[in-house]
Amino acid sequence: MQWLSTAANEIHAGPNVARLIDKFGYPLDKEDALAVSARVLPLIEQHLSEHQWLAMGRPTIAECAVFPYIALGWEGGVTLGPYPAIRAWIERVKALPGFEGMPGID
Repeated sequence: MQWLSTAANEIHAGPNVARLIDKFGYPLDKEDALAVSARVLPLIEQHLSEHQWLAMGRPTIAECAVFPYIALGWEGGVTLGPYPAIRAWIERVKALPGFEGMPGID
């Protein structure tokens, strides 16, 4: 539940809103979206530097909730360069059997 709540709140308000602004032209606050991203991504990085998955030691619905927002954050100018554990997690998710990509996530 913690990760579903985080996806619906900080991750939505950060990387997702930044993407909505840049990719789709939504009239939202980009500075605020980047600030929220800068607060939440280090927390996720810390967690993923100690755990392979977000919850329960295996892929769960938490990955489904968090992954697209973070993996597509680059479309809103949210860089993952400083976050190697997040980047490795993205690759783990993409390597899951049955993973279906989408534009922006190959």
